[in-house]
Amino acid sequence: MIILSLHGMTKEQFLLEISKNVSKVKATVLAQLAISDHYTMSDLLSLCYHPQKAIAFRAAWILEFVENKSPDRFIPLLVEFIEQLTHQHNASCQRHFTKILMNYTNRKAKTIRKEAFSHLTTTHKEQVVERVFEWLIKSETPVAVRVNCIEILYNLVPLFPWIKDELNAQITFYLKDGSAAMQSRGKKLLMKLLEAS
Repeated sequence: MIILSLHGMTKEQFLLEISKNVSKVKATVLAQLAISDHYTMSDLLSLCYHPQKAIAFRAAWILEFVENKSPDRFIPLLVEFIEQLTHQHNASCQRHFTKILMNYTNRKAKTIRKEAFSHLTTTHKEQVVERVFEWLIKSETPVAVRVNCIEILYNLVPLFPWIKDELNAQITFYLKDGSAAMQSRGKKLLMKLLEAS
């Protein structure tokens, strides 16, 4: 049984906890602790950029969990989260980050997320597009991240219509010899893009 208390838990103690091998159960407990008002989301976000990839991955996993369960705790961090995307080179973190971005760009997103995203400046929305396109086209980007990128960009077409042609070209390129996941998601979104033409 895992018993942890965040009361008085410092950033260093939290780091120590995620430095160890973290099971899904423990990650869930740590995320529940991070949801409390006693731990700052900014500190958690900074751990997503830790030089040790495993620590950064676990922090990103917990951050995604926090956002899923308590978007109200994450939303004050949204601008900082977007502004730091340019520095996220850990593919495991990119997977969790793109899942978070999918929550905010999804056309069926919860009202709280839609409103938060709509209040972002055009510059911040453009930063999302720029970074996601960059991850999409990098040859070393894992398929799981790439398909999330495609979904995010598809969701942003109403805001930035120019994305449609670029995205169409990228999906077509990846469908040539893409994985099963890319074929499945790519074909669906390509059909939607063509229907919207």
